[in-house]
Amino acid sequence: MTNALGYLRISADRTGLAAGVTRQAEATERRARERGWNWLGVEQDNDASARAGSRKRNGFEAMLRRIESGEVQVVVAWSLDRLQRSRRDEVRLYELCQAKGVTISLVNGADLDLSTAGGRLVADQLSSVARYEIELKSDRQRAAQAQAARSGKRVGGRRPFGYEQDGMTVREDEAAAIYEGYQAVLAGETLAEIARMWNAKGLTTGQPGTKAVREAIERGLTLEQRRELPGSVFTRSSVRDVLTNPRYAALRSHVTEDDRKAAGGGRVNRAGPGRELVPAAWPAIVDEGTWRAAVDTLNDPSRRRPPRNAQAMLTGVGLCGVCGLTVHSGGAAKGSFGRVYRCRSMAHIARSAQPVDDFVSAVVVERLSRPDAVGLLADENRPDVGRMREEAVALRTRLDALAVEFADGTLTASQLRAATERLREKLGDVEARMADAGRVDVLGPLVTAGDVRAAWDGLSDARRRAVVDLLMTVRLHALGRGTRMFRAETVQIDWKAAAE
Repeated sequence: MTNALGYLRISADRTGLAAGVTRQAEATERRARERGWNWLGVEQDNDASARAGSRKRNGFEAMLRRIESGEVQVVVAWSLDRLQRSRRDEVRLYELCQAKGVTISLVNGADLDLSTAGGRLVADQLSSVARYEIELKSDRQRAAQAQAARSGKRVGGRRPFGYEQDGMTVREDEAAAIYEGYQAVLAGETLAEIARMWNAKGLTTGQPGTKAVREAIERGLTLEQRRELPGSVFTRSSVRDVLTNPRYAALRSHVTEDDRKAAGGGRVNRAGPGRELVPAAWPAIVDEGTWRAAVDTLNDPSRRRPPRNAQAMLTGVGLCGVCGLTVHSGGAAKGSFGRVYRCRSMAHIARSAQPVDDFVSAVVVERLSRPDAVGLLADENRPDVGRMREEAVALRTRLDALAVEFADGTLTASQLRAATERLREKLGDVEARMADAGRVDVLGPLVTAGDVRAAWDGLSDARRRAVVDLLMTVRLHALGRGTRMFRAETVQIDWKAAAE
């Protein structure tokens, strides 16, 4: 009796009903019954891609083991591309079938007797055709995705945070949190604080964590079922991914396979220097200037980040009046109350933080309560972001044209380098001005408040720190030997040009 084993696979089970595998199972069993073979059942991989680099196919591996054991004389499959699609799997299967004298019977194809030269020739030709069709389909899909990206359209995928599953409809509660996140990071809040803020609202990333996905795959959940898994809590990393994503400014960036390879398999920076962005079809949550300002802030290597113990307002922004190093807040010194500002060198000052913070706060509130405080807000002559975007597109187009002119021999290599450097410098300047144009004015909520003191008291230390850093330079001097009373002259405040 000839023992026949079926192998079934479907790449994407959108419904989770395994309908494709069910149809294949019926067809393969019917083939075995018609031929009078002893039906051993099936091995299957539902919702598993056979392309190179995809995860291990347990059903395929089980089939190979059963062939190796001598249990199977015929493998029945729907078609050759369902059985194998990578060159590696093809070689493993063919060599094993040849060694064991196993025939492959295709419901939509011929019987392949790999024990004969003719059977192996036909199998190789059919495999080549199948790979060609797969690669052609892949090329068409990549071209379609690139075209969709250039036209600003969405190409499926998981539900983006802030939008419904269609990627076009704004989800109001998440959008409000995203907007607050941009305001917060540009006002000096840390990513960790924004993550805490979003988690406190009960928001999740919309995507399950890696561990949850791995466990779901091991449990055999389909793609559709995995999409229903609850999202994970926000972390510093996931908040950064949200705030640097051009999607929220209604911009589209296409990530190619070359981009992923260049990133070494890690995350691709969608907002990287020189990456072309096009207007997207979905509505924006923030304007482009605000998004660029956030990206600029988060990517700035010189950005001052207060340490984890930053529990006083001047930590990281106040300076020692002796050495000029920043001060930090620490535990109370002997005989003092509350937290203490100390010089980074630990050699020059040690002062109670609360009286200093109270004095600086009073100075800030007084300055922002003046009638001319409105002049501290953003410049009314700020450049138009839309016009700057057009300028950036024109510069990128010119960069592309330079490459064509060099290929045609119109430009020499040295001319190409010089022209490219000039254009890239101009492009960098335009993108920097776009970021400045969208930078959130941390003074706005204070200057426009009816009660500046109440508004100031309602700010976190991180936001107060940002306001102080914007308006002034604060230098702390020692009180002097034996002095216990606070003396205003020991807190030196130098107004920055914009605040004078």
